[in-house]
Amino acid sequence: MEITNLAESVSYLANFFHTLPPETVLRLECSLTLLQREQHLAALYFFGQLEAQSATYWLAFGTPEADLFREQKLFYSRNATDWFLLLGPTNPSEPSEDWSLLCENFTGEVGNRFRLPVKQRDAEPSPSYVLEQERLWYVFRALLREACCVPRGLLYRTDTKETVRNTLFRGLTEEQLGALANYQHFRQPERDAEENLAGRPTDCNLSMDVFDRIEDLVPRGRCFSLRVDDSSRLATCSSLWWLGAVSFHKANSGDVCGFYYRGDGRKNWDLPFMVGGHEREVSNAEKIKIEIEENP
Repeated sequence: MEITNLAESVSYLANFFHTLPPETVLRLECSLTLLQREQHLAALYFFGQLEAQSATYWLAFGTPEADLFREQKLFYSRNATDWFLLLGPTNPSEPSEDWSLLCENFTGEVGNRFRLPVKQRDAEPSPSYVLEQERLWYVFRALLREACCVPRGLLYRTDTKETVRNTLFRGLTEEQLGALANYQHFRQPERDAEENLAGRPTDCNLSMDVFDRIEDLVPRGRCFSLRVDDSSRLATCSSLWWLGAVSFHKANSGDVCGFYYRGDGRKNWDLPFMVGGHEREVSNAEKIKIEIEENP
């Protein structure tokens, strides 16, 4: 949620059972506006809350230029007033998927250490540890990359390979709002352009359709839950890999769209088993239906 219209965006949180007190919203607006000036950021976004045992990590991210991903900066606060730049590991090659396997709760102390799961490759593997601040940085980036989505057309790829916000975007129509294919990951394209353009209409726009579609994330078509409210004008898209991450968009409005996170920072590794169980239930139901039709 961009801080320039934070109060309006917060009002939409009630649609997925979240809320922020007015005094908290005011405190966030003031502190984040100061942060944007101090850091000389072109845009700054409030992201949400990560609940730890003894504290709450308030999260925000911004960029110093028009490109939404180049030199992107992550920030955290423990009181929604004092913000700190969130630094990653000193060794860029150190973070790995093992970090997302940590199942322990965040403690609220940035200097706390977590022990990574031991791999049985060596006879006596040496223990490896991750600082809570480094893990917070990793989870924040993973949430932005995997759990956040935006409507098709909001992101625009320029000829110079910059990813900017499309100022001509006027929002999805009510007919487009409920289709998962009309939502894309909030990240730089990671798949080939040919793969992302496959299945699109012949009149697709390369500058807008080059981004990765959320329906292609494995398990395909089952990583997000898309719901449209009774008015058929507001859609919410919840990540099933990262529970607590929700994106929202209002039909025919280019400004009302964003995402919000409130969770414990742990990835839902049970999703493939949950999806598999659902498939088996459907399969059994279909078998029963066939038996009834064959043996009335």
